[in-house]
Amino acid sequence: MLLGHLQSDALESRFGWLRQLAGANYYISTRQVVEGDKKIRALSLVKFSHLSLGEIDQEMSAVSSAVEPVTSLDFTADSIADVITYLERPSANDANVIYYVSGAIARSVVRGTRCESCREALVCTEALEPLEIDGSMDFAASTFLDSINRGGLTCPTEYVFELAVHCWCIFEQIRGSQELMSQFLTAPHQRALFAKVVDRVSVPSSSQSTSIDVFGNVCTSGHDLKELLVHRFFNCVAKNLVKELTNKANAQGRQMKRCKIGRVCQQ
Repeated sequence: MLLGHLQSDALESRFGWLRQLAGANYYISTRQVVEGDKKIRALSLVKFSHLSLGEIDQEMSAVSSAVEPVTSLDFTADSIADVITYLERPSANDANVIYYVSGAIARSVVRGTRCESCREALVCTEALEPLEIDGSMDFAASTFLDSINRGGLTCPTEYVFELAVHCWCIFEQIRGSQELMSQFLTAPHQRALFAKVVDRVSVPSSSQSTSIDVFGNVCTSGHDLKELLVHRFFNCVAKNLVKELTNKANAQGRQMKRCKIGRVCQQ
């Protein structure tokens, strides 16, 4: 039997699929073949069940949230929220940075969901009203973004900005307390813990410039905008926190190394 006369399109298509899952690499390993075959089987089951990946993800999250018991993460969030008693409004410089970051977060959410309802709720074409710090000083939170914007930056809506300010106040209070910071860093899932703390900490009425409810907002397609925004905000501030802790640890290591070299030189 001449093997060259057999139809091998299906076999070549399967190996081509495996190579694409391995990063379009022609020489793939056995482990990459096994992992790719698992992905192909999962996608095949989704195809024949007539369900999309988004629908399966929603069903799994709904089931997990319905049966999720009270865990240690909830107790940690309760203890942190009880300590946070007062949230200070940001300064002029901080508010401009928060406005810029909240625009980037809104753009990331819209690009991820590809939903027009999310775009209408998160992206604004007009500048926000001035944010009042005290009775003698007003400033526009969009000053920095307007000065560097050449048409490619995204202006957030008032809801996005107020939620970002609320998250920033909570994170700054956690970062400023050594006890809260130690409790926060020892938690197993910091992002989930931060989202729970945001839900538990109420917004002081004296600090609200508007009557916006920052605790819940769902678009017409069913996307939880608050959860999407809080997760992306935490990813942003967590990167800066990791850099700060890393630089501090490296500085301490260099200082200890210089002390050891100094003692050796004295001997």
